[in-house]
Amino acid sequence: MINENNELNLVNIAIENAPAWLNDDLESIAKKEKTKLRISFVISELYSRYTFSYRHITASMNQSSEWSTTARERLNFIDNNIDLIQYMIKRMEK
Repeated sequence: MINENNELNLVNIAIENAPAWLNDDLESIAKKEKTKLRISFVISELYSRYTFSYRHITASMNQSSEWSTTARERLNFIDNNIDLIQYMIKRMEK
C-alpha cells in the first residue's frame, strides 16, 4: 500500500514537471482526435512533428541549426519518457 502511494506520488511529480511543450502538444493532439487516444497514435503524431520536415529546411535556409537541435532534443525526450506520456494521456482522459 505504501509502495503504491509512493509510486503514484512519483508519477504525479513527473507529470507536474513535464515540459510545457509536451503538455501543449498532447493537448493539441487530443483536440484533433475525438476518439480515445492510443499511445501508438500519440507517439506517431509527436514524431511527425519533430522528424525532418519543412521546418528543418526553412531553418537551414536561414542558416540556423536551432530548430534541428530543439527537434533532436524533443525526440530524445519522447523516446526516453514513453511511460510518462502514457500516464499524461490517461490523466487527460479523466
